[in-house]
Amino acid sequence: MYCMKCGVRLAPGEETCPLCGLRAYHPDLPSNDGEPLYPRRWEPPKPERSIFRFLITLLYLAGIAVCLLVDLNLCKTITWSGYALIGMGVAYLVLVMPLWFRHPNPLIFLPLDFLAVGLFLLYISLKTRGGWFLSFAFPVTGMYGILLTAALALFRYIRRGRFLILGGCFIVFGCSSMLVEFFISITFGTSMFLWSLYPTTVMALVGIFFVLAGLIPSLGEGVRKRIFM
Repeated sequence: MYCMKCGVRLAPGEETCPLCGLRAYHPDLPSNDGEPLYPRRWEPPKPERSIFRFLITLLYLAGIAVCLLVDLNLCKTITWSGYALIGMGVAYLVLVMPLWFRHPNPLIFLPLDFLAVGLFLLYISLKTRGGWFLSFAFPVTGMYGILLTAALALFRYIRRGRFLILGGCFIVFGCSSMLVEFFISITFGTSMFLWSLYPTTVMALVGIFFVLAGLIPSLGEGVRKRIFM
């Protein structure tokens, strides 16, 4: 048997080359598994977002400039372009701003999105002199911003009892429709319980089902296999 590196003849049973120290190959010697030539698990390459976000930003800036110039040229002041500019700003914050971060935290961006939507509605209310922001838009956007952020935090940081959390979210969001109808009633003078009982009843029944799935292991396992797997 010869060394595969320097060609020195090896004595019978010799494990390493006396000249270069290369480990000799022998079928009876134990061999350690080296690093695999190919990854054990294939991971798709991450998309390149830098060019995309720069391109989208330029398109947004171009759209803002066009709307502003056309409005100033036609009306000599900012009229309809204000709605377009703020609406495009809200869309940019919701859709494009997270692309500028490597790991965007939804618990930070979600409240900011609702805050931007609330400011947009405030601008519309002030421009149209509607007077409906404080009694309708502000409580509704604030309520759903808090509820969605709390639900996301529960699913993100609590690993157990997912069915109970999901059922509770369905029940709470179903009951929130009655609050929305209440704010509509005090703002626009409409009657109560014209439509809110329907989503409240349906979502409450769905929520109770998920709560039972969380309390009964056999039901929860069946739901998990049929819906989530």
